[in-house]
Amino acid sequence: MLYMKDLLALSHFRFTFLLTDSSQYVVDWALTWHILMFQPKFDDSFTKENVSRHHTLKFQLFLEDLPTLESLKRTRPDLYVEILTCRSCEDHLEDFMHLFLCKKRRVKLHQLFTSYLHHLTQKLKEAGNNANCDYSSQIDRITSLPCWTFLSSNWFSYSLVRGCLPTAFLDAFVTLSISRLTAMNVVAAIHNNFVNKFHK
Repeated sequence: MLYMKDLLALSHFRFTFLLTDSSQYVVDWALTWHILMFQPKFDDSFTKENVSRHHTLKFQLFLEDLPTLESLKRTRPDLYVEILTCRSCEDHLEDFMHLFLCKKRRVKLHQLFTSYLHHLTQKLKEAGNNANCDYSSQIDRITSLPCWTFLSSNWFSYSLVRGCLPTAFLDAFVTLSISRLTAMNVVAAIHNNFVNKFHK
């Protein structure tokens, strides 16, 4: 048991372990892959370069491969000295997790999560109204997921940002008589909107 406790202290192992915890947040890997490969329909103001950057950002988030100061220090020690810290708060080292925990970005991240949840619940309401079904229990199910608050101990929100989405997202739509593929496209569009806002 002691070895398991030591393993869980390792951040990546803890993240992977929690993704298999069926009590709260089960990742739908088919949905996750669909989101990574999903090509949203952009208007004429989006160039191929913008679309490529958006697609790259989705994979960088998924693979935890954003060019943070800490990763740049490892890859280019000749350019980035060890003493550099987060340029926003200037208090902490800027690693992948700090991008979301930085006190200077906390309000913006909260707004992004609120917007994500709002879009998701609005689409559930539309689906419920179209199917003449009561959607309140599905909205309660989605809003009660542990992924909507970003804390250092909350790996579920971390998985949401990375694009590892829960089965509950699709299940809520399927319960309201929406086909699985349509539900996947709706969730993918909402997640792409989140990634696009995250980039700005």
